[in-house]
Amino acid sequence: MSVAFLPALYYEATARDGNPDCRNYEQEFTVNAFYSNAGTNCYVTCGICGQHMEILTALLLDPQPEVS
Repeated sequence: MSVAFLPALYYEATARDGNPDCRNYEQEFTVNAFYSNAGTNCYVTCGICGQHMEILTALLLDPQPEVS
């Protein structure tokens, strides 16, 4: 599944670890305030194995967080 991101916005995303050698394998994680950067090359990295996780869903935050 591929999620399309708009640039420079924050999302609440869910991601799943697909590395069978990692203890987080098949686990899903929520990433609140996930920033889309330019809208491309968006990824979540596992904190255990360091590999990119599959982004399953992304919900645009409304309102967007204020950044100072």
